Amino acid sequence: MDTGWTRSSLAPCQVLSLLMIHRSRQLIPISLRISGFLSYNQPVEVNFEAFDLACITGSNGAGKSSLLDALTWVLFGEARRRDDSIINHQASAAEIRLDFAYESGVYRIQRSKARDKSAVLEFSIESEDGRWKPLTEPTLRGTEEVIRKTLHLDYETFINTSFFLQGKADMFAVQKPGDRKRILASILGLDVWEEYKEEAARRRRNNELDLANLTGSITEIEGELQQETERRAKLTQAENEYANLKRLLETKKQVLDQQRLIQDRVKSEQRALEKQATELNSRQTELQNLKSRLAVRDAERAQLQTLLDNESEIRARFQRWQEARSSLEKWEALAVDFRQFEKQRSDPLLRIETERSRLQLEMNSLEAQKQKADDLLSQLPGLQEQLTHFEHTIHTLTVQVNSRPLLEEELRTLQGQKALASAENQSLRQQMDELKERIAQLGVATGASCPVCGKPLDQHERETLITELNDRGTEMGNSFRNNIALLGSCEKRIREIEAELRNLLRVDAEFKLQQRLLDGKHAEIESIQRELDDWQQNGAPRLAALEQKITTEDFAIADRTALAEVDAKLKSLGYDAAEHEARRKAETELRSSQAQVMELEKAHSALAPLQREIAELSQTLKTSQESLVRAEEELAAAQEKLAQDTRELPEIGALEKEYYDIQEQTNQLLRNVGYARNQVDVLEKQRKRLVELKADRNEINIQIANLKTLEKAFGKDGIPALLIEQALPEIELHTNEILDRLSSGEMSVSFATQRQFKDKKREDRKETLDIIIQDAAGSREYELFSGGEAFRINFAIRLALSQVLARRAGARLQTLVIDEGFGSQDADGRQRLVEAINLVKPEFAKIMVITHLEELKDAFPARIEVTKLPKGSQVEVVVA
Repeated sequence: MDTGWTRSSLAPCQVLSLLMIHRSRQLIPISLRISGFLSYNQPVEVNFEAFDLACITGSNGAGKSSLLDALTWVLFGEARRRDDSIINHQASAAEIRLDFAYESGVYRIQRSKARDKSAVLEFSIESEDGRWKPLTEPTLRGTEEVIRKTLHLDYETFINTSFFLQGKADMFAVQKPGDRKRILASILGLDVWEEYKEEAARRRRNNELDLANLTGSITEIEGELQQETERRAKLTQAENEYANLKRLLETKKQVLDQQRLIQDRVKSEQRALEKQATELNSRQTELQNLKSRLAVRDAERAQLQTLLDNESEIRARFQRWQEARSSLEKWEALAVDFRQFEKQRSDPLLRIETERSRLQLEMNSLEAQKQKADDLLSQLPGLQEQLTHFEHTIHTLTVQVNSRPLLEEELRTLQGQKALASAENQSLRQQMDELKERIAQLGVATGASCPVCGKPLDQHERETLITELNDRGTEMGNSFRNNIALLGSCEKRIREIEAELRNLLRVDAEFKLQQRLLDGKHAEIESIQRELDDWQQNGAPRLAALEQKITTEDFAIADRTALAEVDAKLKSLGYDAAEHEARRKAETELRSSQAQVMELEKAHSALAPLQREIAELSQTLKTSQESLVRAEEELAAAQEKLAQDTRELPEIGALEKEYYDIQEQTNQLLRNVGYARNQVDVLEKQRKRLVELKADRNEINIQIANLKTLEKAFGKDGIPALLIEQALPEIELHTNEILDRLSSGEMSVSFATQRQFKDKKREDRKETLDIIIQDAAGSREYELFSGGEAFRINFAIRLALSQVLARRAGARLQTLVIDEGFGSQDADGRQRLVEAINLVKPEFAKIMVITHLEELKDAFPARIEVTKLPKGSQVEVVVA
């Protein structure tokens, strides 16, 4: 299917507008903090805001390239080394933090890795209030993807454009043509077109799925419409069947209603019979109640008669009760006086017991103090032993602590020896290198001059001088090795002393602890002795006095005298509690005779009315028995009639079942009629829906065709290829501007994006990205150049790509770093490289160039000086 798109569909102005989509993004480093990474052990921070163009200088191995490795590792997790090898051997973890400006915000990336553990990555953005808002994802890979999407930049594009890594100046040029084109597409920001293509493909697939669903729905509706005649016939049949069965149902209902009337009459007779039975039961219950009342009244009459028969005995017992009550009243009066005296006795007795309790409580407290004093006395020997132990321990620890100044003095001496030996070895190393160089020069040169007087040396003199220099080198080597041995022994003894000093810190802490424990024991013994002295002076005499007083009852003397006087009055009263209780018991036993006399009086008045009531109840009982017999006979006759009528009832259950079965069939037919009518009615709605679905299908077909066109346009041979073709002239222009300066106008570069296939029969052309070099010898491919010429070509192309990254791809990284090339060029070549860098300087916010050549340092307005110290590499930014 023709998509309707060709590479000629876009005008050049449209291509340029597409390239400008991603403008106005700038990544500019602000500060870099390094700790424990490669040669950087202690924390080092570089402030990039202090310069725009600077050279990074330092001796070989000082850590210049490691500074750049820190940038690639914190941004992308990539460096020259991987895993734990990036961690400084003196550190337990590597950690790098980069703050940079991007677009209108300030971002921070912090990556760290502890030894034998996974790396940790944090990504955040600075908010308006100065706080850092986290952008970190749950996983390392997820956070790296967020960083890549934010910067629109990956590691490969980064090192192919803005980072000229050591030994990789030709990284872009040596790529396969297809890989060059892919990297160039990334530099131009064309990877977004792949996202557009994927989005167009996703939408096309969704539309194709919708189209398939629509086609299925259309086929289904068309199938339904073909069933219209059949559905209408089914509706007519269902309506006829329903009408016939409904007439039969009405007939069955009339028969069932007649039989139900007969059944209702029998049920009415049954209810009347049940009412008669209930009334009969009520009469039987009433008759039984009459019999019970009559029996109760007969029992009451017998009880009254018995009471009257015992009248003389009851009255004699009543007389004895009156006499006992009179005697009890006299004893009660005597008891009142006795209780009054008892009340007078309770107060002095309570005070005596209260005093006894107080004295006993005080004595108990003193006995507890005596027990405590005995316990304290038994503790003294053990405490004295502990005191002696602490004093001995403190003496031992004091001897150890006093050795600290001697160890510290020895440590200072060893550190001084170590520093002197290390400094001497650095000097010896430099002198030996110079001797080695002089010996090498004397070995290859003829007609060399004396280094002292400057006169020419013959062969013998030159050999003699070389021998002397070798002997001097040997002496220096011996001194160097002796210093190495001294450094080793010093280091070993320093570690031993430091271990001893750390141990003395623990000893000092133990000394202070033992001193506090000793002071505590002294205080404890003194406190115990004070308590024992106080007990002997005060507590012990008081305890003896209390024991004597309680034993002899020598307390509360006035209360004891008052108690004796009350006891004498009680004795003269003559009150006998036992006799008083006997009189009370006799009165209680005879007290019931009073009630019996009252019952006797009631019996005389109640006997005659009770006898009349018994006669009336007997007559009522006889009448009720006769009425009950008649009711039982009537109930039996009614039961016989009900049984006869029940036997003549029709089998209504079968009639009801037949009726309900027909009714269910009728309801089912009615549902069938409704379903059939709905099947016919829905066809009209389906006809309307079919028209709408066909219109939707046409619209989706149009959308699918458009999306296929977009897929092809967004593909690698579509808009991206056209954008690359439009961008290549600019890259060629920048490359040739730089290469013209580097080669004095002798070389130029061109890029070819298409070439013929090896198969000459093919009319189309192969997509490629070849590099063609023109010089005095003609046009040649890049692969035919080497050495300084190849480097100048690589440098020009890479620098031009960096400019394109800044201009075309939205200035995503306005930073240029060069760690390559100056050593391979002569003085004129190096000067031309510096001029090329200054040429592109306006395109970048930050440019850093690594060099160890002294003559190039002054060519830059600022320097980042890297030095290697025993504690690790250090960095200082120097601005002229």
